[in-house]
Amino acid sequence: MGSLASKSKLSPEDVSFLTENTQYSSQEVFNWFSTFKRDCPSGKLGPDKFIKMYSKFFPSGNSKPFCEHVFRIFDTDKNGVIDFKEFLLAIDVSSGSTPQKKLEWAFKMYDVNGNGVITMDEMKEVVGAMFKMQFSQGAEELQAKIAEKSAQIFSAMDSNKDGIITQEEFLMACTQDRQIMELMSGK
Repeated sequence: MGSLASKSKLSPEDVSFLTENTQYSSQEVFNWFSTFKRDCPSGKLGPDKFIKMYSKFFPSGNSKPFCEHVFRIFDTDKNGVIDFKEFLLAIDVSSGSTPQKKLEWAFKMYDVNGNGVITMDEMKEVVGAMFKMQFSQGAEELQAKIAEKSAQIFSAMDSNKDGIITQEEFLMACTQDRQIMELMSGK
C-alpha cells in the first residue's frame, strides 16, 4: 500500500486503482488526495494525528482506545502509518460500501489479534473502547455496563456456544438480528 506515501501527485495508475476499487470518480479521488495532502503533507497519517483528528467527533468521552482500533484496521500493511490508498479504501468501506463490506470491516475491528475469531476478551476490549468514547460515567459503573453489554452481544453471536465468534457467526447475527445491531451500537 505504501506506494503513495511520499508522492506529491497521483499517477494515472493510482487513480485507476482507486476508481476501480472504491465508489469514487477520478475527480473525487483527486479531491480526497488534495485534502489528505493538505492535512498530511508527508503523505503519511500517524496514529497520534489520527487520534487527534478523530477525537474531535467525540469530545465528551475518551476516544483514544476506539481510535487505536480504527487505526489498526485502516493501516492494512501494518507499517504504523496510513497512506492515501489505505485512507481512501478505508473511508470507502466505512462510509459508502455495501452492508456486507461494512460488517466484514466491523468484524476485523472486533478481531483484535487478527486470528479470524472474536473472543470474549476481544469483545470486551472493543465494546469498552466504544463505551468510553460515548459515555463519561464513573469507572466502576462503566466497567459494569461494558461487562453486561459484552456478555449480551457475545452470547447472542456465539451461535454454537463454543466460546468464540467466527466471521460467519458475526455476519449472520448482524444481518438476522436487529437487537444485536442495537446492542452493538450502545442502545
